[in-house]
Amino acid sequence: MNNNRSVRIFMMPQQSSCCGPAVGQTEEEIQSLKSTIEKETGCQVAVSNLFNGGDLTDYPQIVRILNSFGTGALPIIALDGGVVSMGTPTPEQAVLAIKEKINQT
Repeated sequence: MNNNRSVRIFMMPQQSSCCGPAVGQTEEEIQSLKSTIEKETGCQVAVSNLFNGGDLTDYPQIVRILNSFGTGALPIIALDGGVVSMGTPTPEQAVLAIKEKINQT
């Protein structure tokens, strides 16, 4: 369908916290999100793990979002470099946001 479109999921692996709720996403959550987006949109999906020191030099918009909202903004989903979703969407919500953005272009 849209195999020339590129989706990137910026995420952080889930980490427990002694003083509050766990932050980040589980491997299962990210894999479910990735596979649903690929299946429903036909887009190529890449995952950037920010915990592993992912290089954000090419993604200044992502850096600005993280500086403003912190890790609560993760996962951040971008289509062709433009953010379409932040926070924790269901796979269905993410697909809807991507399809809406594709239809606008």
